Amino acid sequence: MPVTLTDLPIELLHHIHHLALNPFLPCTNHQLHSIFHHPSPYYASTYLLRLYSAYGANEILTRSLRHPICTTEVAEEIRKIWDRRRGYIESPISSETKRRDSITSIEKGKHRHRSISRSPSPTPPPEPTAPALQCTEVPRRLFRDPFDPSRPIHPLIKYLFDKYHPSPNSHKGYPLFRAILTSNYELVTFLLEHGADPGIKDCFALDIAISMKDLKMVKLLVERDPSDSTPSPVKEGLKNGKKVKLGDRVEIGTRMVEKAIEKGSQEIINYFVYEKKVMPPLHSIMNIGKTDRNRSTKRKKPIRPALPTKA
Repeated sequence: MPVTLTDLPIELLHHIHHLALNPFLPCTNHQLHSIFHHPSPYYASTYLLRLYSAYGANEILTRSLRHPICTTEVAEEIRKIWDRRRGYIESPISSETKRRDSITSIEKGKHRHRSISRSPSPTPPPEPTAPALQCTEVPRRLFRDPFDPSRPIHPLIKYLFDKYHPSPNSHKGYPLFRAILTSNYELVTFLLEHGADPGIKDCFALDIAISMKDLKMVKLLVERDPSDSTPSPVKEGLKNGKKVKLGDRVEIGTRMVEKAIEKGSQEIINYFVYEKKVMPPLHSIMNIGKTDRNRSTKRKKPIRPALPTKA
């Protein structure tokens, strides 16, 4: 009886997949797909490292994150394996050194003192032979999933920003745009706190919020948190510089007011005009309310009477 791939042990199939590096092998049939669909973190990390090691430390993790199998556990395993390969040793937490107190008596004054024996300083670890992994962008796939109120921020997103600090403006602001479209306020706040720029692509993020008539999202994109401040330069005669309150993230212009008038969002119009003191052009003021009336009432064409036909 002939032996096929499905008859081989799982360990041997994993080894074949590592050597072949063929992404289409799991798609051969349903049985192989079920084997490779939920791999262990160690297997997935070693496969991705074999696949992208030639691209260097700057691209390994960035390219690996594009695969759905690269979860938080897999990304952490990739970091550990790469650190072992490059000879990086984490410095252990210095435990309290044991001290031996010897009490000696002194004839004059009968004073007692403690002589502390210190352990020799540990030898420094060797220098790594390769640079550490870097992640410059966040994968798009993490923002394509529908909004889940129970988990507004994906755990892998938190892990990447804690470990590698990627650019929140990667893919020309795609993460922020998707978070606004799904009305994920927590994710938008998280991205803004990590440096996302709502003014990218001519304030396209604000245009999305205005089109959705979401005043809360507009305020979130425009205004900063009152606690956000930066220390001013130290002046002469002052020890500490005073904290200066930062301005808005985006400067509101007449184009945004016209956009709000076009969409018929009265709340956003009032916010721009009365709170941000931005006056729209005169021709836009004349069009306030016309858009909604045109949408609500349909113009009916007059029915012309039929002309009499000649007998």
